[in-house]
This record gives sequence, C-alpha cells and structure tokens, in this order.
Amino acid sequence: MTDMKEECGLCGRVLSHYSLRRCYRCRKLYCRSCMIADFTSEDRNLICLNCARRIVSPEKTVTKYTPLNRYLIRRAEYADQVTLSFARIEGIIGDNLPLGAVRNRSWWSNKESSIQGQAWMNARWRVEEVNLQERIVTFKNAKGKARETGKKAGRTRKDIKPFIPPPVRTRIRRKPSKTRISLIQAKFKNVERQRSSIRSYRGKFKPKPAHEKRLYKPEAKPSKQDT
Repeated sequence: MTDMKEECGLCGRVLSHYSLRRCYRCRKLYCRSCMIADFTSEDRNLICLNCARRIVSPEKTVTKYTPLNRYLIRRAEYADQVTLSFARIEGIIGDNLPLGAVRNRSWWSNKESSIQGQAWMNARWRVEEVNLQERIVTFKNAKGKARETGKKAGRTRKDIKPFIPPPVRTRIRRKPSKTRISLIQAKFKNVERQRSSIRSYRGKFKPKPAHEKRLYKPEAKPSKQDT
C-alpha cells in the first residue's frame, strides 16, 4: 500500500500524510518545522507560524471610516480647522453615510465608543459644529496650532532675503622652492648620465639581452651544433 503524500500549507514541501500535523486554529496541515507550541493556551497545542504571528502582532482593524481618519491626520499638518460637507465625507470614505448622520445631531458626538467617533478622535480632532440643514460639519484640531508655512505665517517678499552666492576662492599658484627646483634638476642630470653611459653600436645592432649574457660567456660564441 502506497503512503499518501500531502503538501505543507506554508513551505510547500510534499511529505507523507503521517509526518504532517494539523493546526488547531486554521485546521490546515503543516510540517513540523512550520509549527510551534501555543504557550498562550493551557494545552499547548501545535499552531502554525501564520496563526502565531497573528496572535503576537494582530493586524489593525480597518473600518468604514478609516479613510476619514487618514485624511484628518494629513490635514493636521497645515490646518487647525476643517469644514466638510456630507457629500465630501462620502467621497472620502467611498460610501454613503447612514440616515442617523443626516437626522440626528448625536451621531456626530465626540465619543470613542462609536466607530465614527474613533475616526476623528484617534486623529486628535473634535467635531466643533454640525449643521444638519446645510449638511456641513466643522472639525477642530485638538493638538493646537498647525505648522505655519508660506502665506499663513505672514511672510512677505520684503522679509525674504535675496540669495547671495558664496564668494569664489581664487586658487593662488605658489612658486616652487629652490630645494624642489634643485631636486628636479638633479633627477634630469641623473637620467642624462644613464643614457650617456649606455654603449652605442654602429649599424642596426642591438646590445645583448640579459638572459644571453647569463647563458654565454662574453668571449665565447655558440657553435652551429649548439644551435
């Protein structure tokens, strides 16, 4: 009877069915190297690495009003107060607001118990004013004053200093010293002496290379038999 083989749900290795273990949370089969004991439970059952990662660092819950939270965090850098229409908020979250947002003023209360209240309270914003007839809501930044930049800081062209380039340093060429000149002249003279000491030959003959001088004596010449 052939042994049944299955694939590990994490690493993808194909092993026999009896060598795989089942995670008690996701109920999938994994090999022993992809599983670990769950120390949070009393029985310490085997758990896969994916489920263990979710226990240690759970993912942040994304709600319907999370885009509104991100929008207010970005606006906090350069604004202290934001007035948005209900249609604009619906465009930010990508969905329609419930009927309670249009009829009841309490829906816009600053309470962290509600899902919509957590969206602007976690971004450190508060609802300052709600107009149900015009369908407009005003948020106020609870952090304080935003960073003042550009025209909001009251800067004018007179206050801005003109750009002044740094001064260019002219390179001064220094004259060489007498000792350096004498050393260079001595080097040239040594080179000329070496050239003049080389023995010159008439015609197109060249001096023997060093390896021939080692092989043969200067007086003896190789015979035809040696060649």
